[in-house]
Amino acid sequence: MPQSRNPFMRLWRWVKDQIVQDVPKDSALCEFDCRKEQCTMGEWETCERRLDKGAGELMPPGRPARKAAS
Repeated sequence: MPQSRNPFMRLWRWVKDQIVQDVPKDSALCEFDCRKEQCTMGEWETCERRLDKGAGELMPPGRPARKAAS
C-alpha cells in the first residue's frame, strides 16, 4: 500500500508540517540568532546585522594575503 494512501502517514505529515517548517534564508539569522524577541517593521528593514547576514560574527573575515618575502 503506498504511503500517500495510508491515512496515518498523511496525518503524520500534516502534523509535522504544522510544527516543522523551513525558514527563509533572509529570516534565519533573525529567527535563530538574535537577542531581540520582536522588531518593528522599521527596525527590521534597517537592521544592519540582518542586511550584512551576520558577516564575520561566527568566523572573522579572511585576512589579506601577505606578500612573499623578496
